[in-house]
Amino acid sequence: MTRQYPAFVSVVAFALGCLDLLRGVSHTLLSSYAASDVAGLDLTGPTGLDQLVLMNAFGAANFLSGAALIYLSLRDRLGALLFLAVIPCAYLMAGIGLRVNGADLAGQGVFPGQYMMAGYISLCIITVFAALRAMRRQTRGALSF
Repeated sequence: MTRQYPAFVSVVAFALGCLDLLRGVSHTLLSSYAASDVAGLDLTGPTGLDQLVLMNAFGAANFLSGAALIYLSLRDRLGALLFLAVIPCAYLMAGIGLRVNGADLAGQGVFPGQYMMAGYISLCIITVFAALRAMRRQTRGALSF
């Protein structure tokens, strides 16, 4: 029996991929506006350009993850499911790195995107567990006589 992965995995991966592309635009092409007007960062100080460089690098990563999620949603549902499982792990590692280096989200580090990201990560986790549950039910149904 070939394993069938739930179709909603592709839908969520495609939607999050599109969101990542939008995030990529805001973190690269609109980085100055996003940093100063949305996130409230002071770009006039000595680290202003460094902050923009980091924001643009993050935007490039958004483009990569967006393209990967969209591709996987259309071509490889298992790959999309695995990618959705890796995303929360990657952000957990980033959070640990921030804590270890004493770079908590305080002062200029308090950004409005953190609430959207909490929803993004939660959606990844919920999708992975819902897919695993659906696959488990499918396997049980196939084995019962």
